[in-house]
Amino acid sequence: MEYPSLVWHLKSTSLFEDMELEELGKVAETTPYRVFSMGDIVYRMDDPSDAIYFVKSGLVKISKFLPNGKEAILAMVGQYDVFGELLLTPEERRPTQAEALTDTILIVLPRAELQHLLQHRPAIALKFIQLMAARLFEAQNWTAEVSTFSAPERVASLLYRLALEFGVEHPDGTEISIKLNQEDMARMVGATRETISHCLSKLKEMGALVTSKNPLVVYPELLLKYLHGR
Repeated sequence: MEYPSLVWHLKSTSLFEDMELEELGKVAETTPYRVFSMGDIVYRMDDPSDAIYFVKSGLVKISKFLPNGKEAILAMVGQYDVFGELLLTPEERRPTQAEALTDTILIVLPRAELQHLLQHRPAIALKFIQLMAARLFEAQNWTAEVSTFSAPERVASLLYRLALEFGVEHPDGTEISIKLNQEDMARMVGATRETISHCLSKLKEMGALVTSKNPLVVYPELLLKYLHGR
């Protein structure tokens, strides 16, 4: 039996990798594609928490706007990543905003369908719990880094994590395959653009950063060595 590409994409995600193709075919019937252009808002803060999203292609920024109007970038999610999963009850509202950073195609799984899967498929429920636990660990780990790391260390940690997730081979190291300017990095590590510029210069002097302009090229091993040697 031939299955649509949507089924195979869901099969590639950690949440559904153990499901049979026939079962995924039924799930795919309730999970439409949605296409977003660069800059489109997927959802805003306080929107209803009515679905979770899988990235078929493209890149999405997850951020939070603080009472002073400043934006804190919490994550970048790319192909096969899932987001929007933190709240499931109908009365809950989104605590974050999601914005397409490139032309993006998302698979939308409605909350009702997800709840049905969690109730009837213990293996899916366990994977979902693991996903939530990983998100919580990442948030706690980043909170610890922000409170204990200096600005250059926070930038080094950010570049290391981005290299692991979005890195591609480059003759001079590892290229981070997403466009990220200094203002973006400032919103991700809680610093000013001027501080980011200083930090990048320091990492470049150390040899951990090859180029500070897009595309960023880094040596993850040297970034990690810097962090471990603090």
